[in-house]
Amino acid sequence: MTKPPEHDTSQVFDATPYLKLFINKEGRWFQNNAEIIHPEIYLEFNRLLEKTEDGGYLVRMGHEICRVEVEDAPFVVLSVIEEKPGDLIMVLNDRHQEPFDPERFWIGQDNIPYSAVKEDRFHARFSRAAYYQLAKHIIPGEDDETFYFVKDDKRILVRKEPAHESLFSYEPLHTKSHDVH
Repeated sequence: MTKPPEHDTSQVFDATPYLKLFINKEGRWFQNNAEIIHPEIYLEFNRLLEKTEDGGYLVRMGHEICRVEVEDAPFVVLSVIEEKPGDLIMVLNDRHQEPFDPERFWIGQDNIPYSAVKEDRFHARFSRAAYYQLAKHIIPGEDDETFYFVKDDKRILVRKEPAHESLFSYEPLHTKSHDVH
């Protein structure tokens, strides 16, 4: 009797052509243009999300990968909570919470606010509600273009671009096939 062939674990199957995954600017996930509404699946995809060396995104499950098209940022800040005076916590769309750090915050194109998140591996777009919660902690500067956060009696400039542009820059997608608002 011959031994069955060993399963080659070095092979990776790319499921991208079959599972068209897309994250819209509100942080909602879609598979083949259908929104992923099952909470556990939604959270699992967020947990499995990886950033690739080329600046793209993918999810990996075992020996399968699937590229993920991202309209803007892969995560969204849904709210900002002030735990104690000056200490702000960001709540992301995947229920993850992390301290707000003004040094990791910036205002991008079209005046959209962002922050580096998850140990600076990703960036998150602020929802309008979260930005209004955060705006209470921003003061104007000397002109109409300059704004600051004040933390521990220190003024921290609100940047117009990310601190590490190579890590967090993005090109918003303008595709007709993913117009799922």
